[in-house]
Amino acid sequence: MTRRYQRGDAGAAMLVLMLVMVLGFAWWGSMNGSGHMSSSPPAQERVRTALELLDEAYARGEITREEYLQKREDLMSGNRRTKGR
Repeated sequence: MTRRYQRGDAGAAMLVLMLVMVLGFAWWGSMNGSGHMSSSPPAQERVRTALELLDEAYARGEITREEYLQKREDLMSGNRRTKGR
């Protein structure tokens, strides 16, 4: 004896499918939004230059003024050499 589908069967199947899709999108969005599963860095982050890193180290007091000035001069003279090539 074969069972004939009743009126509510298609609606129940659609409801389950939609529920699975909503939960799947919610899970996928939470994983990508938090950065745990994402392989690429967020677009807001940018690469800081060596001079910016040096300025921050000096501002935090990690290096002395003399070290800062010497390293800044080294970086600036290195930039002049590479730009001339």
